Amino acid sequence: MNSEVIPQIVALCDRIETETAAFQAATGLHCPPGCGKCCENPEVEATVLEMMPLALELWRTGEAAAYLERLSTLNGSESCLFYRPDPFVPGNGRCSVYSWRPTLCRLFAFATVKNKQGNPELAACVRQKQTIPEQVEGAKMAIAQGMSAPNFGEVANEVANIDPSLGSDRFPINQSLERALQRVGLIAHLTFGEQDGDWVA
Repeated sequence: MNSEVIPQIVALCDRIETETAAFQAATGLHCPPGCGKCCENPEVEATVLEMMPLALELWRTGEAAAYLERLSTLNGSESCLFYRPDPFVPGNGRCSVYSWRPTLCRLFAFATVKNKQGNPELAACVRQKQTIPEQVEGAKMAIAQGMSAPNFGEVANEVANIDPSLGSDRFPINQSLERALQRVGLIAHLTFGEQDGDWVA
């Protein structure tokens, strides 16, 4: 892994934020207030590369060892370690590391997939279809008429092209985080010979 991959994945995530924000503004599409239903899914996946910026930050702040210990106790059926469910409203919650989330979390409900004809189609979430069906249909129509929106497959290819060894294979998000933390920790130890929280990237 060269030193440029983390700035590159951060730049890609920033671009996705800009593109999805523009798409939301143009279509009125949005998440239901407070909704965190997608985060409850234990099958959310990410590449190790996408979790590297967060891993770097956790090592920088001295939190990495504690998270590695927590990750070692998981059995694989849990939702993302950083999801904080609303104790009063089922299906609601928030991400506690929102600015560091991987591409799937940034794209979900605001990106397209290609249909059998090779044309982009909005991959809207179930909650959107239930709560704002008119906006969903309007967004689908806008895409069919040529409006630009991020595409899951294209973004996945961009991630893989940054670093094929770390950006091609997807794992459950907690596994990817664990691997990223281990990798960043090993690099830090070999480079600086320092421990959790003793170095600043």
